Amino acid sequence: MHRFFVTEDQITGTGITITGEDFKHITKVLRLGKGETIEVCDAGGTDYLVVLEAPMTNTITGTITEAYPSRGETPLMSVTLFQGLPKGSKMEVIIQKNVELGVDVVIPFSSRRSIAQIKDKQDKKIERWQRIAYEAAKQSKRGIIPVIGELMDLNSILKESGAFDLLLLAYEDEKKLSLKDVLTDFGRERDTPLKIGVIIGPEGGFDPQEVEVCQLAGVKSVTLGNRILRTETAGMVVLSQLNFWREGI
Repeated sequence: MHRFFVTEDQITGTGITITGEDFKHITKVLRLGKGETIEVCDAGGTDYLVVLEAPMTNTITGTITEAYPSRGETPLMSVTLFQGLPKGSKMEVIIQKNVELGVDVVIPFSSRRSIAQIKDKQDKKIERWQRIAYEAAKQSKRGIIPVIGELMDLNSILKESGAFDLLLLAYEDEKKLSLKDVLTDFGRERDTPLKIGVIIGPEGGFDPQEVEVCQLAGVKSVTLGNRILRTETAGMVVLSQLNFWREGI
């Protein structure tokens, strides 16, 4: 079934109004019309089945026949990915795939070994990345549109460490503590939603002093196994394991 995001002001009682690019896609590309059903999401965790009316010049309306919680979200955890700024277009892949896996927020950050920089193009980059997050959320039937935050540095991340129930750092030189160990010790049987942060370094990894500072701030540095993962792979591995740990999938 075709699916679209709408804003609160597009929903009035049991009616929904669709305009703009989605209107064009529904009427010109999909050629949907009166009596056909689509699914829409309010980006706040609720999905609706909508029966369309006949399209007008620049607008198509519909009647809500059913409302239900978005199946693409979990009430068990919220995940923020702090991603070391990678080179080239890798950030686009990172955002797309981690949105599909359930991340809620992606924040790029710079560190000592960061090579890429976006200082002069930050607004345009973030705007593009937010669009990629939107498209990935739409494709994967998410109930929210994950947020792409502005560029931070590692110290700024640590200042916000108290906002997380668990803050993880994937570190290739960690020899003792695995992600499995941390999750097992933390415990799965918790009634309240968990706020989890995941810190992934850039291509050059982390400087040992950076890791030490993070550990002193309460961050859990973990190994993801014996193989060295690319920066664009590591976050997906962590998200996958978090999904299995928290949801059993």
